[in-house]
Amino acid sequence: MLMGQLALVLAPQARTLPVSVSLLLVVLLAWRWLLWRQRAPLPSRTMLAIIAMLVLATSAALVWQAGGSLGRDLCVALLGAFVILKLLECRALSDATMVTQLSFYLLLTLYLSDQPFWLALYSMAIGAWVLRNWLLLHHPEARGRLAIWPLLGRMALIGLPWALFLFVLFPRLDHPLWRLPQSEATGRTGITDTMRPGSIGELIRSTDVAFRADMTGDPLPPSALYWRALVLWRYDGQQWRTLEQHRLIQAAPTLHDDADDITRPPPAGTRDYFVTLEASQQSWLYLLDRGVALSGTSEARMSSDGEFFARAPIDRPMRYRARSTFSPGTDAAPMLPPRVRAMALELPAGNPRSRALASRWAEQYPDPWQRVQAALRVFAGEAFYYTLSPPPLGSQQVDSFVFDTHRGFCEHYSSSFVFLMRAAGVPARVVTGYQGGEYNTIGRHYIVRQSDAHAWAEVWIDGRGWVRVDPTSAVAPSRVEQGVDAALAGDEAGAVRALRTPGWLRDLRWGLDGMMYTWQRWVLDYDRARQMSLLRQFGMDDRLPQILMIGLAALTLLGMIPLWLRRQRLDPLQAVYARFCRELARRGCERGTAEGPQDFAHRAALALPQAAPALHAFTAEYVRLRYGAPSTAGRGSLAPLHRALREAIRLMRKR
Repeated sequence: MLMGQLALVLAPQARTLPVSVSLLLVVLLAWRWLLWRQRAPLPSRTMLAIIAMLVLATSAALVWQAGGSLGRDLCVALLGAFVILKLLECRALSDATMVTQLSFYLLLTLYLSDQPFWLALYSMAIGAWVLRNWLLLHHPEARGRLAIWPLLGRMALIGLPWALFLFVLFPRLDHPLWRLPQSEATGRTGITDTMRPGSIGELIRSTDVAFRADMTGDPLPPSALYWRALVLWRYDGQQWRTLEQHRLIQAAPTLHDDADDITRPPPAGTRDYFVTLEASQQSWLYLLDRGVALSGTSEARMSSDGEFFARAPIDRPMRYRARSTFSPGTDAAPMLPPRVRAMALELPAGNPRSRALASRWAEQYPDPWQRVQAALRVFAGEAFYYTLSPPPLGSQQVDSFVFDTHRGFCEHYSSSFVFLMRAAGVPARVVTGYQGGEYNTIGRHYIVRQSDAHAWAEVWIDGRGWVRVDPTSAVAPSRVEQGVDAALAGDEAGAVRALRTPGWLRDLRWGLDGMMYTWQRWVLDYDRARQMSLLRQFGMDDRLPQILMIGLAALTLLGMIPLWLRRQRLDPLQAVYARFCRELARRGCERGTAEGPQDFAHRAALALPQAAPALHAFTAEYVRLRYGAPSTAGRGSLAPLHRALREAIRLMRKR
């Protein structure tokens, strides 16, 4: 029983523990199982001490390999290993009790990495089984006398109102209670602050969720779903990078989280939505192009390039409310500052053929927007292909792509387009993020995956500001309208295409995703800010202590109702005899399970001789009423029994 519960408690840890550590735990547990199977003697304390030293030596080696960091996963592995060692010396009830109690601690460690919906159900089921085992350890007779699972079910129902009340109203922290050191960063990085040929193409092969978003109002068309992350300015001929210091970082404009502001329609030309971002170990946030404000709870910062940043790297799921505008050219400045213009026209040496082509456009087209259209006509008119497997580029990357290979992914097109625009005298920059997303019609939210990673461009047009241009759409319009899998040929997007195959499997996947997203929104993201917002809606934010005291008192009174109803349902005659038994039990004379009333009275009289006549008199009256004629069992006939009980209690108290 103990080995089974320990195996089930440790099984989910295999998701995060190193393979070598998981194998060590399996070996220790299998050894204990073989000893039990063969009825072999348990190892001596010396042997256990040697094994413990080997476990510590293995842990020290892993710490040294990790650069001296005692991570979270290793701490959990050590706890699991020593619980198994405790099981190897389990010889008494106290040892078994210790193993059972430590199993609850191991269950709690499952939540140190993530808290998915299925893990909550799993841990509750295993926790109920551990409680059942604990009951049987201390009361083996309960197996035949009690319906254990109905008993645990009733206990859960009684505790459920308390759990809900404390979850909603108990003061919550701004951050998790503990911050254990991590053995490694959790979550996929996704978009980074650099872009080179193939960097975004690598993400297309991953179907991991980057974030989810739900919007007020009707779903947006795919062409509007540009989720902005970073602006890349610097190009060295091989890769694009962000600025060393983002321009004009300031506190982001905030949105209020109260119910009135959430339900109030946003200003014309804007759209409000919620984003639940997965852990990325990066600080940038994703907003629809162009973001104008964030919820105050996110404490975000905003750059003058329209980038939004959290205060710290995102190491756990984060939810925020955002507002974006879809009006082109929303920049307030009618002219680009000279310093920024120089930076938006900066180019490294090289790529002479591309420079010559761009120079002809500059001479031929005085209007910058005409030069933009000329570049898009090149991509649309020539034999360019959208592919995840482009041929390698030479040292002159832009020339090699534009004039030779003609094959590439979105980073090839955006990089070449921005180079051509800068060479033609049009200020331009690269923007990275995600484009599109799978709309879950069941959960009514967007699922944006790593495979939706994308890069596009922005050009400065005087009087309009920065205008988005997606050169990929000139080559593969289906990339924007239908998703990346529609734009790729053959098996290049097989994993993504399999996810979006229509049918009942897709509906099932959407239903499960909707459940997980609901769990994330209403349980995991219920932090102090959302609690205060909820209390403000009911005008209770300044009376939380009083509400807690009143609520706990009310729950206590409600919890006593089942006990009162049970007492009311008890037969009056049995209630009197139960009190008689309790009085004797207080004086060290407890009634046996199968002991009859007369035998019990005889044994009690020997133990309490001063009350012997009263004990026999009470028992005789009880037997007459309990087993006599039915007409004698009326409520009025219990008066002599009550008098006999009072007399027996009076005499029992005498020394």
